[in-house]
Amino acid sequence: MLVSGQFRLSVFVAGCLWLLAAPLPADDAEGVKLVYKFNKGEKTLFRTGGELKQVQTINNQKIETTMNTTSFGSRLVDTVDETGAARIKVKTERMTIKSSIAGQTDYEFDSKSTERDKSSAIGAALTPLYERLSGVELELSIAANGEIKDLKGYAEALGDLLKDNPIGAGFTGGGSNDAAKTNAQELFPVMSDKPVKPGDTWGRPVDIDLKGIGKIKGKVTYKYVGPDKLGERATAKITAITDLSIEINLDVTGAKATGTLTSSNSEATVQFDPAAGRVVSYKSTQTIGGQLSIDVNNMTIPLQSDQTQATTYELLDKLPE
Repeated sequence: MLVSGQFRLSVFVAGCLWLLAAPLPADDAEGVKLVYKFNKGEKTLFRTGGELKQVQTINNQKIETTMNTTSFGSRLVDTVDETGAARIKVKTERMTIKSSIAGQTDYEFDSKSTERDKSSAIGAALTPLYERLSGVELELSIAANGEIKDLKGYAEALGDLLKDNPIGAGFTGGGSNDAAKTNAQELFPVMSDKPVKPGDTWGRPVDIDLKGIGKIKGKVTYKYVGPDKLGERATAKITAITDLSIEINLDVTGAKATGTLTSSNSEATVQFDPAAGRVVSYKSTQTIGGQLSIDVNNMTIPLQSDQTQATTYELLDKLPE
């Protein structure tokens, strides 16, 4: 359960990391330059949803975990410099979570509800984290091509809550700003530095060290599919395929987990509105699996871990009541 925490994080916090994007010129024979442009003072609202299903197999016994999340948030462009880079303040306004952990414990959290589980082991570990995350404000620095250069506010918000809390650390990717930055960049395409035509591809490397959990290496390959429509809205369609290798090195309460997980069947579709200049829709699915070794009490136990994750994102005209 703990070794997959960094991926659960992307379900409930990625929504607060979606940003504004820039108008696109019309397609022509020379291709289209995909760039981001931020307008100082502009505020947008959004919703993200996530579904996680995980199966871990130990000695032919299957342990299943499911988690469904919904997050509503707002983002405000604070500053824009001469290069087009921006500082953006992103706030999660509401968060709901429903989960069945290890097939045994049901857990729910709603930031609008006063009924919260703090008495069970999982509730004591997670509820204070979600309470903090449901109101946290992050500050992001983004270049004109969409690359996130810096993120602040995540580690600062969670640091005191993760002390002596290995379960919480597992569910938040170690609680570092790099973990939050990773989730943001994974969901937001870094644009090509050249004009692209339908069918053109480009990529970005992934090389991340998640403190206390392991290392992630790989590549994201983007493809400009071409002009499209989302309802009555004209869009530019981009797809992304992610290939990752996750080296796990996790030591929690006397048990050590090591091994390698790899991604497969990873595909995302981004709909970009060229007139409004922003991402208006995102949908992704991903499978991550592999075999780990659990060392505890001088015993080595093989563990097969497999999980699928689906994430959606959409712009909103207003937040729900």
